[in-house]
Amino acid sequence: MKRRSFSVLCGAAAISGVAPAWAKSEQAKPFLSAFAPHPGQLPTAPKGYLDQLKFAYDLGFRAWEDNGLIRKPAKLQQEVGDFCREKGMALGVTVISGGNGLHFATADKAGQEKVLADMKKGVETSKRTGQTCMTMIPGTRRKGEDLASQIKGAVDLMKQCCDIVEEHGIILVQEPLSHGVKGGAPLLRSFVDGYDLCRAVGRKSCKLLADFYHEGQIGNELLPNAEKTWSEVAYVQYGDVPGRKEPGSGKLDYKAVTSWIRKQGYTGVIGMEHGVSAKGKEGLEKLLKSYRGIDA
Repeated sequence: MKRRSFSVLCGAAAISGVAPAWAKSEQAKPFLSAFAPHPGQLPTAPKGYLDQLKFAYDLGFRAWEDNGLIRKPAKLQQEVGDFCREKGMALGVTVISGGNGLHFATADKAGQEKVLADMKKGVETSKRTGQTCMTMIPGTRRKGEDLASQIKGAVDLMKQCCDIVEEHGIILVQEPLSHGVKGGAPLLRSFVDGYDLCRAVGRKSCKLLADFYHEGQIGNELLPNAEKTWSEVAYVQYGDVPGRKEPGSGKLDYKAVTSWIRKQGYTGVIGMEHGVSAKGKEGLEKLLKSYRGIDA
């Protein structure tokens, strides 16, 4: 595989199915932002994987995301990668490792090898798909122990992961989570936690995934927290609070968020990491209206 140069961003960049008539005219113009739907998200889309990808393209989306793509057949991975390259679509994250329920600071050799095997699998996936960003969950935290020490303790294993992926142009985007993971609470809960880990690792292949849904679950200072940690952000995801549906279904101001990140010069993928608040044609119309409205 040819090495790809690093960027601070990831993915800067007629079919079957029931698309409403208006989606083929003004509303079908490409979005300014690289909003990325995922398989099964778009109401009224056809069932076939590649047909869904084409459906998204015809609606104006120029990015795609699939957390589970790494686990899908190699043939499909290649087809997805080929389609995105042909159409100029950015391909967002897949989850390279969920951490395997490990506490990274104290993981034994066998546990570490499982994580490193995940990295090698991610490299092979990337050769087919062309992805540059892959989601990483760097294990769990232990209640009652100093968090800063646990983050520091995770650095060695993270550097080993970087050693495997970095030469292939892959960026491991660390995702803070508002929910639990296998093995307990996640090591990273906030943008600041992820920023601290990335700074401690100090590698161009270890950056922060800013999922505004998870950050919105734990507090209300979305933009101040994003501003404090932005130098380490390489990927963005959306989802409203409460409910984790499309922007506008909850309380978060995603028009302001989109405008702000554009002012920072961000042109990478914005993963639509959420459900849809309605079904069928109504659901599709609400989803598209939401994203057209925030495409500031």
